[in-house]
Amino acid sequence: MFKRKFWALCLSTLLLILLPLHARGATFTDVSKAHWAHDEIRFLTDKEVIRGYSDGQFKPTKVLSRKDASVMIVRAMNAPTISVPTVRPSDVKISMGGYREMMIVANKGMLTLSGNRFKPDAPLTRAEMAKLLVVAYNYKGKNKSSFKDVPSSNPYYKYIDALAENGVTTGYADKTFKPNVSVNRAQFSTFLKRVYDRPLSYSVKKNGQTLATYTNETEAITYAVRHPGATVHPNSNSLMKYNQQPSSMKDTGIKNGVLIYSGLEKTAFDIQFYKPYLSDGNRNYFDTFVVMGRQYPGGEFQETSKNKADYKDWKWYADKLFSANGPLKPLNLAAMEEGRTVSVYIGIPYPKRTGAIKNLAGKNVANTLNARKELVNWYISEIESKWKNGKYGNLVFKGYFWINETVIHAEDEQLVTDTSSVIHKRGKKFIYAPHARTTNFENWKYYGFDGAYLQPNTFRLQLGDPSPRLHKAFLEAQIKGSGITLEIDNYSPHQIDNGIKNFQTYLEFAEMYGLKGKSLLLYQQTEMVYRMSMWKPISYKNAYKELGDFIN
Repeated sequence: MFKRKFWALCLSTLLLILLPLHARGATFTDVSKAHWAHDEIRFLTDKEVIRGYSDGQFKPTKVLSRKDASVMIVRAMNAPTISVPTVRPSDVKISMGGYREMMIVANKGMLTLSGNRFKPDAPLTRAEMAKLLVVAYNYKGKNKSSFKDVPSSNPYYKYIDALAENGVTTGYADKTFKPNVSVNRAQFSTFLKRVYDRPLSYSVKKNGQTLATYTNETEAITYAVRHPGATVHPNSNSLMKYNQQPSSMKDTGIKNGVLIYSGLEKTAFDIQFYKPYLSDGNRNYFDTFVVMGRQYPGGEFQETSKNKADYKDWKWYADKLFSANGPLKPLNLAAMEEGRTVSVYIGIPYPKRTGAIKNLAGKNVANTLNARKELVNWYISEIESKWKNGKYGNLVFKGYFWINETVIHAEDEQLVTDTSSVIHKRGKKFIYAPHARTTNFENWKYYGFDGAYLQPNTFRLQLGDPSPRLHKAFLEAQIKGSGITLEIDNYSPHQIDNGIKNFQTYLEFAEMYGLKGKSLLLYQQTEMVYRMSMWKPISYKNAYKELGDFIN
């Protein structure tokens, strides 16, 4: 009888370990992409902090026990076993599943014991969750929180206050925290993911030496601004290993890429336009041209209220790309004259989310996810057919660029993911350049992008000192594992002296953060590189030379 129970226990333990574990990037039948905690659940299951069940479900609304919460937090922390415990809860036996984790939690004081009892199967409350996270990650509060149902006399006040101070919780809309409410699996996943949304600390370094370490990002950046030449770096933790420089983006094949606007922003191209982008006569400049258009007659191709584009508008853009004075034919001829072969990425407009989509036959089609995907797939087929007929001997069609600068909606997440699959099946790459305040940037690899180039958005003169925003951008690139977009506007002669100072700051930061020699994109509005090379004022010439010095 004992043997039968023993082997049954072993089998159940084995099933617990093996069956619930889903593959990396797994999906659950009860957690759709539209689920409010989808990204958090995916993150923690990928990190093997929490697991689904053998029937393919995650059971997001199932209340979390104190034992299961202990298992999750110990996995997340990768905490070592307590070899000589000083606390031995009377109801935690060595034969129990989660014994090791509960002993760690009990001995580190992460959960309160009652009469030396751990109560493994009792539901985890929000107050207990606060203590668990605050003790685990050594969060500090400032005694400023004022939840209506958590007075300062509450024994859990200091933990809830610290959780709020560190941005892990904001409580409910009615200004309560609801400390005694039980926490379910989805909720705990969300709170734990918030802990790992940002590094637990940041180091400010100069010449390889650490000057200071902060738990607050803003404080770290402020310190770096006061110390010229200093840089800010995220410190890795048990779940996240952060880059210490912008990523090389090797999968894109881009070394030095430039954005070429080719919608209504610039209506005609010629060979002379491209020559300074290819060479200054002594050295090469850009090896990759990202051709994209934001404007069409009557609207915009991005996610704005001005996007009312139908098939005819997408066709207008595709036809313009391949016309005699469009961006591709002159680029091919210019590259031929220079004896070079360069790569090309072509922009994919954002398919509007509202209003019927009118097809080429003039028929209105309901705006659904499938209808939007069909529009994108038609466009891709149209582009590749036109490319094949174009016979561009000095251009290599590398892939596609997602014109929209963020991925906000659950439907768009599915759209981008499916578009990525279509592109990869055609043997092409897929990239985008999210703006500085973009949503869901951390998910760019999940969506199937081969590269992401974060825009600092600090090139315009009226922004003043760009240093804090550049520190922030380069820090984000390290955290999110992305590349960087360098930026310069179409500065006119009366702006160029101040404009070049801004651009020099970009180059200085790029050098400090190790971007030189890695993959980058240059935003230059419509023709700033051309102006740098061709316009007479010496400031333009100096900017062109400094750009060449950096990318070579």
